[in-house]
This record gives sequence, C-alpha cells and structure tokens, in this order.
Amino acid sequence: MTKTVVITGASRGIGLATAKKFLAEDWRVIGTYFNTPIPLEDENLVSIQYDQSDPKSIVKAVKEIGEITQHIDALINNAAILIDAHDTKLSVEKLRKTFEADFFGLVDITQRTIPLMSSGSHIVNIDSQYGSFSFPIDDEKGTSYRLAKAALNMYTRTLAFRLATDGIIVSSLDPGWVKTDMGKSVADEDEGPDREPEEPAEDIYKLVNEVTESGQFWRFGEKREW
Repeated sequence: MTKTVVITGASRGIGLATAKKFLAEDWRVIGTYFNTPIPLEDENLVSIQYDQSDPKSIVKAVKEIGEITQHIDALINNAAILIDAHDTKLSVEKLRKTFEADFFGLVDITQRTIPLMSSGSHIVNIDSQYGSFSFPIDDEKGTSYRLAKAALNMYTRTLAFRLATDGIIVSSLDPGWVKTDMGKSVADEDEGPDREPEEPAEDIYKLVNEVTESGQFWRFGEKREW
C-alpha cells in the first residue's frame, strides 16, 4: 500500500526538496503552499493552498486532506516565517505574527490531523538551532523566531509523551544552515548557509523511515541536546 506524507510549505526550499524525495520513493505527497504553487507534476502529488496563520485556512486544508486520505503515515511541519531576521529590538506585533504562523498554526494543523494517524505514524517538526537552549546563538536578532522555535521544541516533547500509548512518533529536526531564502536572509559577509535543501530532505526521509524513538531533537542523523 502506498504511504502518505503531508508536507507543509512544499513549494520551495526544504519543503520542495522533501516532496521530491518522498515522491522518488513512491510515497503519495500532500503538499501545501502559500502563494506560489508547488513546481512539480506527479501523479502522486496533491497540492493544497494553505495559510498557516489563518485558522479558517487550516480547517479547510484539513478537510481537504481528509477527503484525499483516511490515513497519514507522516506529517512534516515545515512551513514557517522569519520576519525579524535583522531586528535588534523585539516587536510584539512581529512576535504575535510569528507565533500565529510558526507555532499556533502548526499546533492547530497537527492536532486536527492526529485522528488520521495510527501506530507507526511520524510527526516531524522542522525546528532550528535558534530554538535550542544548549547551544544558543547569542546576538540580538530574530528574537520572535527563536521564541517560536523554542516553544515548538517543548511541544514536540509534550506531544510525544501524550501520543506514546498510541505509538505515534514525534520528533524535532534541526536541518542546519540551509541554502534557502530563509537561510540566506540571516547570512552576512563572513558566514552563510552550507547545506543544500536536498541534504535535510534526506535527513527527514531517514528519520521518518528508520527512527522509532519518540520525543527527541535530531541533527544530521544524530540526537542533539535541547
């Protein structure tokens, strides 16, 4: 039986590379996009327009997913925004907007799709080193994004605990510094992203297919500290 993965933010960057990887491995991919449609044509790809910051859009997307499939084998929570990459002062307005998309919306779609999962299904939350307490990046920028990613890590831990008896695996994944629009936006003259999107796509695929330990934070195929 063909397995099904839902990938949010699948029109570019890590999401697009991950969609290509799962399609190449004969999975059915349900990919979401915000403005730009997913630039792929494949009989196993279904595209859904989706705004993760809009509760009504989330309800609509989950309804569409339920009409496509009665079972999800993997949910890749990839969609996110970074709107304060160069801000040295915290904007509460940007903080609210970031949390709406990167945390509240992510939690909303996850909770609504859990009924379509069963033992062995895997939820992967694409997180960031920015959400880590053990290896913080100490500068003044990107505070809203950092806070949202730290919250997402805690959600991974608590959700893994709650779903343990159901056999549903929950993971956070730090993809490293990737050559995406978001990754390049925080580069400077001295440092920049060093991973191609295809590399974390491979990490995600292996995590979904090989890892059964729930509630961990992964980086490059290894568990990392929170």
